[in-house]
Amino acid sequence: MEGRERFLETLLGVIKPQLQPYLERFQEVEELFDLADVVSVGENQLHHVVRMVELVSTLPEGVFEVLGITRDDLVTAVIFHDLGKGKEIDDRFFDASLVTKTRVPDLVRAFPGMKWVEWKSPLHDHVSRSVEIAFNYGIPEEIVEAIAMHHHVKIRPQVLDVVGDALRLSRFVRMDIISYNPEQYTAPGSTLAQVVAMLDQLCAIERKFRARINLTQEPHQIEDEVVRDLVIGVATASDPRLQVLDVSLTGNEPVVLLNLRAFRSFVKLHTEYEIQNLKISILQLIRSLLQAERSGRERDLVALIEGDAYAVIARGNDENYLKQMIARIADAVRVRTGFEIRYGYGFGGTIPENFHQARLQAEINKKPRFLLEKSR
Repeated sequence: MEGRERFLETLLGVIKPQLQPYLERFQEVEELFDLADVVSVGENQLHHVVRMVELVSTLPEGVFEVLGITRDDLVTAVIFHDLGKGKEIDDRFFDASLVTKTRVPDLVRAFPGMKWVEWKSPLHDHVSRSVEIAFNYGIPEEIVEAIAMHHHVKIRPQVLDVVGDALRLSRFVRMDIISYNPEQYTAPGSTLAQVVAMLDQLCAIERKFRARINLTQEPHQIEDEVVRDLVIGVATASDPRLQVLDVSLTGNEPVVLLNLRAFRSFVKLHTEYEIQNLKISILQLIRSLLQAERSGRERDLVALIEGDAYAVIARGNDENYLKQMIARIADAVRVRTGFEIRYGYGFGGTIPENFHQARLQAEINKKPRFLLEKSR
C-alpha cells in the first residue's frame, strides 16, 4: 500500500490537475498500462487514452445534460475503447499489405447496425478484444456498445456541434471529423458512441498536425503550415515549428484574412499553372511587405490557407496598425496584379477566435459584382 501511495503522490506532482480525479480509475484497469508498450501511427496508445480523458475533463457539465449522457460513462468508455490493441497495430510490427476486409466478429455483430459495417483486419480487431475485456469487468452494455462502435458509428452534426462548441473546435476541424471515411462510419449508434468516436478522431487530427513538422522543409513552407494550423486551432503558441522559425507567439495575436475579388473569373480563364503561379506570387509579395515592417521573433506570419485566402498573424492589438497593413497590402496587390482585396480582421481573443471574427467580417465586406461595378 505504501508503494501505491508513493506512486500516486508522484503522479499527482507531475500530471495535469484536471486528470488527477481519474488516477484511481486508471489504476483499476490493469490492461490499460499494457498500452504503454504500443505505438500506433507515432503515438503511444496509453498517451492517446489519457489525452481523450483530458478532453472529457474539459467539457462543462451542461454539455452532458444536453447530450443526455454522463461524464462517468464517457470516461469509462474512453478508458476501455482501445484496451484490445496489441502489436498487430504497433508501428514496429504493422504491415499495411496484410490489411484485408473481413467479416465483423460475432461479439461486435450483436450491436445494432454493426453486422454490415466495413471491418478491416487487423486495424479493427482490437475492438472485439476491447469489448470482451469490458464485459469481463462488468461494464454496462450501453457503455460497451459505445466501445464496440467507436470506429463505425455515424457522427451526427448536432452531436458534433454540441461538443465542438464546448471544445471551441474550428469549422475546419468539424468538417474533418464529419467527413472522415464516410464508407466506414455508417452505423446508427448512441450519443455516447458518437462522442467517443469524435474524441478519438480529434486526437488523430491533433496527432496528424503535430507530425507535420519537417526540419528539411524550407522556412517559408514551415510558416505556411504552422499559420494554417494555428488559425484553425490544431496548433498552439507552443508548437515546435515556431522554434524552428525563431518566432515567439502568445496565442492571442490578431488575425487578418485577405481574399482576392473576382478570383473565380480568373480561374475560369487561366491554366492551373497560371493560377498557382499567381497565388504564390501574391503570397511572396505579402510576405516581403510584412518582413520589411517587422523582422526577428516579433515578425508577422502569413500563409495561403485555402483557395485565394491569405491569413496574417499580426502583432499587437492596434486596430489602426491592422488597417494600415491591409491598405499597404491591398495597394501592392492591386498594382502588381490588378486584383482588389476583400478583407476582415479579428483581435481580442485567441488566434482561432480572431480568425473566426476575421472570416465573419470578410463575409460582411463581400459585395456582389454589380455593386462593385456601380461604385467605380
